[in-house]
Amino acid sequence: MDLSPPLHELASDAVASPAGTTARCTAGNFRWERAVADERAAEYNAYVGEVSSHKDWKAEHKGYVSSFVHVPKDLPRSADCFMAVNSRATLDEHLDNTFLLRLESIDYLFDQPLVADLAQAFWQRFFNSQKDLRKNSLSDTDEALRTEFVTQWNAQRIQARPMFATFLNDFGGDLKQLVKTDWPHLLRDRLGLTHWPSTAGRPLPVALMCFTLDEVRQARAMATRKGAVSSFSRPTVLDSEMSAAFIPAPLLPGNRSYGYTLDLAGTEVTDSFTPELLTFPIDYQPRHIKALGFISREHGLQEDESVLAARNRHVQGLRRLPGCESFGEVMA
Repeated sequence: MDLSPPLHELASDAVASPAGTTARCTAGNFRWERAVADERAAEYNAYVGEVSSHKDWKAEHKGYVSSFVHVPKDLPRSADCFMAVNSRATLDEHLDNTFLLRLESIDYLFDQPLVADLAQAFWQRFFNSQKDLRKNSLSDTDEALRTEFVTQWNAQRIQARPMFATFLNDFGGDLKQLVKTDWPHLLRDRLGLTHWPSTAGRPLPVALMCFTLDEVRQARAMATRKGAVSSFSRPTVLDSEMSAAFIPAPLLPGNRSYGYTLDLAGTEVTDSFTPELLTFPIDYQPRHIKALGFISREHGLQEDESVLAARNRHVQGLRRLPGCESFGEVMA
């Protein structure tokens, strides 16, 4: 990524290392990122400005994400991820229609005064009868409960955030079999969601969401005043807050070059990766909720040393991809 002189200096390993492991890892992400077009890089550099420390850079980066990625629903523009400024990271608009998976934390809904009772009623009705979630038709009472829960949930999603997702086919392709596994921890680990759970000793309620690429395309087509030119993009270092668990993927030829998530449970170098993409935001429908569960245990990357080791394994694996022998760095 083309960084301004002050950011270029902060992104060097020599300058970032004394600031700690997280700063070192996130600085490396900016050095390795190749999917950010020059126009978007210039926009980012102008926003961040003349910062002189990693702490200040992190704060300005968070502000950039809030302003250009986590845009309010009522703003007459889309997130940068789907605009022309992000052309280098755009994915093929005509990807074959298939199913996408997304893991959603719904813990906050139980703390919202206007939604808490409804969320509790929904959970009590469907947690122990999850096959009902996957039925085409329910009783009028159950369907009304499910529909009202999803309606209120959508209302709480006040930002039109890009949606991180992966393909059902990369988890076996059979939803009925997937929900029989420990899918909350499986997806948490495979998708590199290091921030879940965030509160020790308190299980995190999550929902398994499943929707199609066609539904995403339809959502973008209906958002005629948002200026989006694409429905899908690959994640870049500019699309979320700084994280040591995010590693840019090499920019492969063509416009089907996905991101690849860091496996929190991986212990060996691999050349098999879980693809990740950003989709234009959609409003959820009752049918999108396929299962409910809890994340109740920590992932394996709790120490700085384990984070560095996992990142190094990931980079070594990426280097096995054709033409990617020089990608990234193995950090000692």
